[in-house]
Amino acid sequence: KYILLNYLEPQWAGFYDVLKVVSDDLVIGWACAGSYPNGLHIMTFAMSRRYGFDNLTVDDHDQLFDNGTVPTAQELNGVWQMDIISNNNQLTQAAYLQFDLKPDGTLQSNYQFFGLMEGLVVPSWTRDHFQLNDFTMFHDEIRKVSDDIFVGRYITDSLPDLTSLFNGQNLGIFHIVPSAGGNGGPNQFGFYYTLSRTGKSALPTDSLLQPFLDVQMPDGISMTFDETMVGYYFEGVSTPAPGREGDLTIAARIPASGDPAGATPCSFQAHMTIRDVNEFIDGLAHEAEMTGAITINNQTLAMNAETSLFNYLIVNPDTREAEMRYHIEYASYVLEGRKYMQKSGGNAIADLLGDYTTLYCHVYSRQDDGTLVETGVAYLKFKTFEDLAAVGNLAGFLSSFQVTGTGDPILQLQARLRFLAFTAQFVQREYDPLALPTVSGAAGS
Repeated sequence: KYILLNYLEPQWAGFYDVLKVVSDDLVIGWACAGSYPNGLHIMTFAMSRRYGFDNLTVDDHDQLFDNGTVPTAQELNGVWQMDIISNNNQLTQAAYLQFDLKPDGTLQSNYQFFGLMEGLVVPSWTRDHFQLNDFTMFHDEIRKVSDDIFVGRYITDSLPDLTSLFNGQNLGIFHIVPSAGGNGGPNQFGFYYTLSRTGKSALPTDSLLQPFLDVQMPDGISMTFDETMVGYYFEGVSTPAPGREGDLTIAARIPASGDPAGATPCSFQAHMTIRDVNEFIDGLAHEAEMTGAITINNQTLAMNAETSLFNYLIVNPDTREAEMRYHIEYASYVLEGRKYMQKSGGNAIADLLGDYTTLYCHVYSRQDDGTLVETGVAYLKFKTFEDLAAVGNLAGFLSSFQVTGTGDPILQLQARLRFLAFTAQFVQREYDPLALPTVSGAAGS
């Protein structure tokens, strides 16, 4: 037996379906144009009561959301695949999300959209949702279904530039949300998504940068570059706390103009040598050797080339944040410097330039028994990046990147590009400098 299905609406009156009930949960059918039984067969389709998450509907999502539990930051920690629910009942792969629970309890998020550079062209109202400046608002919009499956939704007031596109209907992955309680207020719109745990420890390599990062150079190819930093030394000064929190008090000593009180000029000129490009990029230490001279307390002294080291974008195990570390030994003194490479909110470009150009230093005197006694602190700036109008200096810095160990211009170019791709991937994940400005007042910001 079959079921003949006719349509009452005038625009569909020229079509009919023939349905066959296979079981309580499965129906197959023909869609035809014309009049039964002589219509033209257009397509064959199936309708099922039982289906997987790949065919999730908005109504299904609402049921899962209403019956789910509010997740904790600990439960969100990890790398997830985000799939968007479309009105064609087919999940659309959208992005990878990484939630990184820091030792201080804060939850940081990074995202990588499928097939695109991380963070590129993501609308600001979407990006706000995942920035997690306020985790409270985010976890109000996500529910745990199981340890490895979460469902979430982003709902906001209709944006003026999108309202005309909807015309009261759902549009692909965007869905009209009726006003609360049906009180006649303005409708909202949003998108619904699932999060499935990937089991990976980090986001996949950016697809645009992967060809450069995956290149393996022949062993022994090295790279050198020069760096000059200038600033001030505060003898007899210490910080009230260790780490970034304490070091920010050094910056507070620098006035908006003029020299700071109680300080003397301080600077260094360093020549960095990356022994092996592969080891530098792929290893955990990202270590380079340092030679050069440091000027402090009105003396210019040579760096100890055997013990002075530079670590590029190394992860601090205590904070799980990236740092650049400078360990400079000269005469009987040691300078320990840190650049804290972490976005602190606000303008991404300003954050990036500030972190790249600011070095917080502690200076120690080595005693006869080998112990170190702090003698003061220093605040140094990398003027080449800070003042981008100084084109001559910037050009000089870039030209100082030299590749050694090979005369092949192709290998030299690949080495430079691998170093730049490594830097670009970190910058994009941490600072998201290509993102559009945020929309004030957007939900989830």
